[in-house]
Amino acid sequence: MLNCEGKIDGICNNCSSCKKFRVLQHPNLKIIVPLPVNPKANKDSDPLDSLTKENYEYLTESLDRKSNDPFYKISVPKARRITINSIRDLRRSIHLKTNSLGQKIILIFDAHLLSEGIGESANALLKILEEPPENTTLILVTDNKNALLPTVISRCQNIHFPNLSPHNVKSILIEKGINNQRAMEMAMIANCDVHLAIDLGENNDQNLLEDLEQISKQLITVNVTGWREFINSLSMLAFRNPSQYKFKIYLLQLWFHHAYRIRMGGSSINGVESIEQSLCKFNEKYPNANLIEINKLLEDSIESLSRNFYTPLTLTNLLISIQTLLKGKQLEPVL
Repeated sequence: MLNCEGKIDGICNNCSSCKKFRVLQHPNLKIIVPLPVNPKANKDSDPLDSLTKENYEYLTESLDRKSNDPFYKISVPKARRITINSIRDLRRSIHLKTNSLGQKIILIFDAHLLSEGIGESANALLKILEEPPENTTLILVTDNKNALLPTVISRCQNIHFPNLSPHNVKSILIEKGINNQRAMEMAMIANCDVHLAIDLGENNDQNLLEDLEQISKQLITVNVTGWREFINSLSMLAFRNPSQYKFKIYLLQLWFHHAYRIRMGGSSINGVESIEQSLCKFNEKYPNANLIEINKLLEDSIESLSRNFYTPLTLTNLLISIQTLLKGKQLEPVL
C-alpha cells in the first residue's frame, strides 16, 4: 500500500512494486528474523555470512514459502534471538539510498526476541525507532508483546490484530490438507491462534488429545515416577528438538487456558467434550488455583531455552511451584 504505483486507493496488486512486495523481493524491503548466534562473528560480520550453508538454504526456502503463505512462520534451526549483528547491519544499511522510489520497509518478525539475553539487540534498535530516516517505516511483528522492552513499546504505534474466527482457522487448516473434523478440533483447542492451530493440525500424533490429558496429569499429580518421566522426556526434547519442547509446553498452556475459560463461565469447547470434562473436574478439585501465575511459569520454562538454563532444574522448579499455585498460595520470592 505504501509503495503501490497504481492510481487507486489501497493496493492494485498489478504494478511492479506490488508484485515485488508480494514475493518479498522488493529492493526497499528488508526482513529481519531470529538467527542462530555465531560465536566467531565480530561486530562487522554480515549476519547472513555467519549462517551455515544448510541454514542459509533453509532461510531462503522459508522466505519463498512466506511469500506464498502469510501464516507460515520462519523458524531457522537453533535461532533463539534477533542477533545484535542483524541490528548492526540494519544501522549500517538503513541510511543507504536505493534505486527504487517510495518508502523503505523494515519488517522484524518475532520482535519480542530482540529482548533475549541482555537485550542488547533491543537497545541497539532504540535510536532508529526514535529517529527513523525519512521515508522509512519499521514494522515489529510479535505474538508476545509483553516480552518486548518497555522502551521499545513506547517508541512504537501499537496495532493489535485479534485472532481469526474458528471458521477461518478451520478453512486454513483444510487448505493444508487437514480433514474437516480435526481442523475444527485444532482450531478450538488452539483458541483460534492460527500458528498454533497449524502446528497442532500438522503434528503427526493422532492421539493429541490423549497426550494433552496425560501431560497435564503428570504436571498436576504429585508422583515421583510421573515427575521423573516428565522431567527426563522434556529435558531430552529441549536438547534434541527445542521446537517439540515448546510445542509440549504450549499444549499445557492451552489446557490451563481452557480451564480458566470454563472457570470464568466461558462456552464449552466444541468437539472436545472429553477434555472439557477433565477441565471441569480440575476446577472442582482446585477452585483456588492461580491459573494466571501457572501460565507465567510455563512461559518462563519456554524462555529458559534461549537463556541456556539447565532444563531439568527448570522443570523441577516448575513442578514444585505449580503445586504451590494449585493451592492458591503465593510463590516465595527468590533473592
